[in-house]
Parts: sequence; structure tokens; C-alpha cells
Amino acid sequence: MKKNKIIIIIIMAAMGLAREAKSQDNTLTAQEVAEGWRLLWDGRTTDGWRGAKIATFPAHGWSVENGTLRVHKSGGAESTNGGDIITTRKYRNFILNVDFKITRGANSGIKYFVDPDLNRGEGSAIGCEFQLLDDDHHPDAKLGVKGNRTLGALYDLIPPDRSAKDYRFDANDFNTATIIVEGRRVQHYLNGIKIVEYIRNTQAFNALVAYSKYVDWPAFGNAAEGHILLQDHGDEVFFKNIKIKELNGEQQPPDTDEPFRIGMAGYTFVHFDLDKTLETLRQNKVHYLCIKDFHLPLHSTDEQIAAFHAKLAESGVTGYAVGPIYMKTEAEVDRAFAYAKRVGVKLIVGVPNLELLPYVDKKVKEYDFKYAIHLHGPDIALYPDADDAWNHTKDLDPRIGMCLDIGHDTRNGKDPVADLKKYHSRVFDIHIKDVTGTTKEGYSVEIGRGVIDFPAFVRALREVDYRDVCSLEHEKDMKNPFAGISESIGYFRGVIKATK
Repeated sequence: MKKNKIIIIIIMAAMGLAREAKSQDNTLTAQEVAEGWRLLWDGRTTDGWRGAKIATFPAHGWSVENGTLRVHKSGGAESTNGGDIITTRKYRNFILNVDFKITRGANSGIKYFVDPDLNRGEGSAIGCEFQLLDDDHHPDAKLGVKGNRTLGALYDLIPPDRSAKDYRFDANDFNTATIIVEGRRVQHYLNGIKIVEYIRNTQAFNALVAYSKYVDWPAFGNAAEGHILLQDHGDEVFFKNIKIKELNGEQQPPDTDEPFRIGMAGYTFVHFDLDKTLETLRQNKVHYLCIKDFHLPLHSTDEQIAAFHAKLAESGVTGYAVGPIYMKTEAEVDRAFAYAKRVGVKLIVGVPNLELLPYVDKKVKEYDFKYAIHLHGPDIALYPDADDAWNHTKDLDPRIGMCLDIGHDTRNGKDPVADLKKYHSRVFDIHIKDVTGTTKEGYSVEIGRGVIDFPAFVRALREVDYRDVCSLEHEKDMKNPFAGISESIGYFRGVIKATK
């Protein structure tokens, strides 16, 4: 398997796309074995597992039946029958897949970063939890805050996002929970759809912990490694096909541990089709794309949009926004918002005529989207820099802000570092690039070869706690941009690492 295909296989397997090749439960295909997957449970014995509070596997409360691990019903109390079970090993960076089936009214969970010594008293062992719950019939679904105790949640901390059109859950059959841990970044998937993403050991994460039931557990969720746990909550639950791929041996990009993400602006690939675009993202380990309409036209059908997202998923890429989209009439504004809704994103990068801003304000309220106005530098009078975008939007709905194009901002004589600090509350997207000068004569070059102070810019991203995407918009040699793209992504990641 070529090296540049590795990330594809990881994500495909994590989403269960390789399941079709499986001949039976609790086995691995030859391809999965070659990729480094291994079973955490063999489907027959209790090897590799023990009680969370005892040295052996529980003598009661659990059983192996017809290729499933069954938790016996015992009244719904937490860890009072057989008790939780944990892996005998600890894990650090991994992709974990678990097939589970919950019965009516059941409560359970899959925990990770578990330290069994944190709680030797009553109740469950302590760790981050992918909540398993019958939301319709268990009272815990209505407790907590905004659904943070419902199915798929990071229990008592972060509710699941179920807005994806293809989100599904089968209450009567097995479903697949996937947990991906890459450094501090963690994601929960349910049946291949991402429903939770967060960064551990940040101010925001620790604040969530401080207002949760875990407040009394020091450094909750921030351990470097821990056991994986299946919970006994006194309800009947079944598990099978428990497998893991450890990522320790694969070098993770330094942005893995940052609250912001690296992406690509679709305009970079104006001369190339979607396949070449995704190949480039895979080669550079970039997982986020701002969608341009030459890859997904504004008039695309729902079927074409679904096929588009499926192709992105095969490459481990998420389309996080659409645009830039130019809007000169109210009808074009209507079309852009309807398009974004059908695509399934909640961020539009747009360029509306000034007289349309009140109408954009109205549509933002109607759709509950964020709208980021793209900067143009000195080449176009409309929105030349961050100051101009701010002055035109500061009195509008706070969901209207800017896509801070740091190259264009610089070419209009501005300081993008200062502007990020000044306007960060309205910066919803960032286009990263480098330029040769601070006037109109400045032109685009690979990141690191121009005048922008990228170490200062990365430090500012952390200072303002920027949590959205920094998308490379490469505008040099656009008919053969690939070496420049790799150089720019590599330099930016080098700055991230050097400034930690």
C-alpha cells in the first residue's frame, strides 16, 4: 500500500466502509490485518479484558453468547452487578470500532482514557465516555445540559450533532460506534457520521469539565493514555466486532493538537477536477475543504450532493463551508443560502454587494448560518481589508463576519496579526497565503517566502483561541500548484511545531 494512501484506509475503516469485505463477525480481513488493525475481543473468550476494579474478568453479570459480549440486566444501577470491564492494555492514539446493540430503556457506555485507580469506590470507573443510551425511554436523555447525556455524546460534556442528513440509528439492531484519538483531538462517529469533535486539555475543555460531574477528578480527560472500558449500567447491552488500529507508529501533523484546523480553499483547484483535488489533500494530510461551485454546482441535486460527500468521505475530507460565492441580487443571496443548506454546511463565504447586506442579515437570522465576507485586497474596491469588512458588518447580526484573507489584507497595507487579534470575534474563516509586499504590487508566493510573520500569526491564533479552519488558498502557478501547496502546508505546520 502506497504511503499516500494510508490516511484513506484509516478513515474508511474507521467509518466501517471496509465492513462489506468481512466474512463473519469478530474477524479481520487480510487487508485490515495488513493495515494494522487487531481485534480487542476474539468473539469466544474473555482474553484481553478484566474487571475495572478486579484483576480478573467478572464471574457474573457478563457472558459470551453467539459471538457477542452480553451485559446482563440487573436493575439499572451503575456497576453494581458484574461491573465494568476494561482492556488489560492502555492505549494512546487509536481508531476504535465497536458494534453495539442496546435494549429498550438501556444505558451503557464506551469509555477511553480510563484510569481504574481514580475511583475504587461505588460507581463506574472514570474516563471519557461515548454515551450509549435509549434516548426515547431512559430518563438520563433529559438530564445534563442540551443533550450532553444522549446517545453518542461525550457524556455530560458535549452533546452529539445529529444535523447530518444521513444520520441514522437502528434501535432494534447493531450500530457502530467509532472513536478516533489523535493527540488531543478526539472524534465520535455513529454509523460513519461524525457527531462529536473536541480538543482535550484546552481552556474550553477544562471549563466544560469544571461544570460537569467530573469536576472532582483531577485533570479529567487529559491523560496521555488509558484503558478502554465497556460499561455495566445494569441494563442489557450487546457488543461485538471490537477492533482497534493504533496510530502511535504514524507521525501525526503538529496541527493535530491545535484547536484550529488546516484546510484548503477550493479556489486553489480551479483548473482541476475533484479527484485531483482530493488526491492533493490526501497527500498533504489535509482533511477540510471549502467547497467551490465548480466542484459542486449551485444547481446540484440532493443525489449529486450525497455522492459528492461520499467521495470526500472516502478520502477522509470534510466539506466545512461553501464559497466564495458572489451575490449581486437578492435572488442570488436566496440561492446561496438554499445551496448551503442542501450541502449541509453552516458557513457561507460570500461577497455580497453592499446594498445587499441588510438582506444577508435577514437570511442569516432565518437560516442560523454564519456568513464570512471574503477580503479582496487592493485589486477590487469591495471589501479590500479587515477594517472595511468590520466597518460594514459590526452593526449587523454577530453571525456575519469575515473570511480573513491574510495575503489580501497584507497587500492593502494592513497587519493580519493585529487584525486577527482586533476582530477575532467576527473571524469565521481564514485564508492563509504569503505575499511579497504590502502594496498592490505584492504577489502570492509559497508560505514562508514572503513578508507575513507566520510565527506571530500562529501565536495569535492560539491567543484568541481561534477554533475554525485556516485554509490554504494557493494562488501561484495555479496550473501546476502542487509543489507549492506541499511547501506551504509543510512550512505552516513547521511554524506550528516550532512555536509550541
